[in-house]
Amino acid sequence: MNKAPRAHRPQPAAIVGGAAMISSSLRRNRGPWLAAAIVGALSLSGTAAAQTAMPPNLIPLGVFDTTLATDTGGRSTLRFSTTSWNGGAGPLELAAGEVETGSGKLRVYQVVYQSSGPPALHFAGAFEYHPAHNHMHFNDFALYTLQPVNAPGGSLRTGVKTTFCVMDTTAINLGLQGAPARAFYTQCGRDLQGISVGWGDTYGAHLAGQEIDFTANADGIYQLKVEVDPKKVLVENNENDNVSCVLLNIKKPSTVSVLDSSGHCASVASITPSSARTGTSVQVSITGYGFTAGMGVSFDGGTGPRPVASNVQLTSNTESVDRITATVTVPYKKQPGRNPVWNVRVGNGGVLARGFTVTR
Repeated sequence: MNKAPRAHRPQPAAIVGGAAMISSSLRRNRGPWLAAAIVGALSLSGTAAAQTAMPPNLIPLGVFDTTLATDTGGRSTLRFSTTSWNGGAGPLELAAGEVETGSGKLRVYQVVYQSSGPPALHFAGAFEYHPAHNHMHFNDFALYTLQPVNAPGGSLRTGVKTTFCVMDTTAINLGLQGAPARAFYTQCGRDLQGISVGWGDTYGAHLAGQEIDFTANADGIYQLKVEVDPKKVLVENNENDNVSCVLLNIKKPSTVSVLDSSGHCASVASITPSSARTGTSVQVSITGYGFTAGMGVSFDGGTGPRPVASNVQLTSNTESVDRITATVTVPYKKQPGRNPVWNVRVGNGGVLARGFTVTR
């Protein structure tokens, strides 16, 4: 059952009217008049400093419908679908402003509603006509990156698509406070785009830009990362959940296997040494991607004496590889267990399956 909107949450009609007025005012004004209009809008929001802002929270879900196609010319393309949704206190609303001189783009302002009183405006980038989709797109909404994890000869690839038409296409969690029962932002409008609370914006794998060129890459294990608002231009109530990853095993000409769809972005490539005897301790080096300071190292999936990691340190964090060092201690037992091969886990998500063996 859907919860009722907050008492001061603008209802759809009010949102439409307010956004239309904002967009119309922004597009009418130029030069000093435009500056005055923006300052006025921001000063209005400043008078409501004691009020509660209701920003969105953009969360990417893991990619799905992932395929690899190789054409007769030998070009391989990785295609995939994505959904980004709004789990925040208020809608993501983008209103068009004035035309940028020279570029023809429309400046965009994010409308952040308050618990009461007028909304606040924040400059957020630009709308631009997208010829492949035949409608207006918001620039720099998301970024797709393919990172080799265990693929000798593979290299980092970035998707060419960064612009999106932002709208309600998929109901995700209509139980959230303020979530409308029906889609509200339903068009790729020139003046207004957005994502309602509890709704998501889905881009199918068949659409232009939902691909990464895989032609020059080698077979192997890769991490496909989706990051929303990569330039941090949008106001959100949580900036720490804007990234989601999936781990893929890719083999030409057409095989893609999903190894990890949890959304976690830490991935483990190797551990050296990869074994230790019972009753001993070894210093190990673990390589991978998405490691951050404070991540723990653990072992699961085996039987017998379980290895224990201590003195875990992040020693390298670069675009090419991350590295963790740790002391791994194996408790003493006469027998290592019937299945002494353990998964190596970094943080909550990164796993190297059957990566560490306990011996006698």
